[in-house]
Amino acid sequence: MQMSKQEASAQLRQQLTDVAAIVLVDFAGMTVAEATELRNKFRDAGCTYRVYKNSVVRFAVADTSLAPVTPLLKGMTGVAFNPDDPGAPARVVREVAKEVKSLKVKGGVIEGTVLDAAGVERLADMPGPRELKAQFLALLNAPATQMVRVLQAGPQSFLYLLNAKKDKDAA
Repeated sequence: MQMSKQEASAQLRQQLTDVAAIVLVDFAGMTVAEATELRNKFRDAGCTYRVYKNSVVRFAVADTSLAPVTPLLKGMTGVAFNPDDPGAPARVVREVAKEVKSLKVKGGVIEGTVLDAAGVERLADMPGPRELKAQFLALLNAPATQMVRVLQAGPQSFLYLLNAKKDKDAA
């Protein structure tokens, strides 16, 4: 039993409630094997990817921060998103597009700002949540590490001084 456009639109709207960014792709000309590989890579990255009718997407994003994407809804459109990592779909598309020349980025939207293909490329360059957490922890750890080095510097310098004095007395 096929879902009506209204049901599909309502379901997509529900899925997009906590999503900061979506990426739209044009998959025209892809083989079935290439499309399957694309879907698998999206799944492996924790992304949701699905092909919708443009009218379904248009109704789902109406009156949301994702609404500016509406002008990009022409032709065949695949919608990809990840609620936890806004850059993940863009990274997957960039990776697959290197091998599959028929895969094209239509654009995307992040927090109400429309992205062209170059903008999606910049989104792909953004670090994911794991990388950001690692950078944050390294930032928190740096002052403690430097403090230990400063505290060690005094006794270490004194030890060098004693060794130099011993070497001088021996000579």
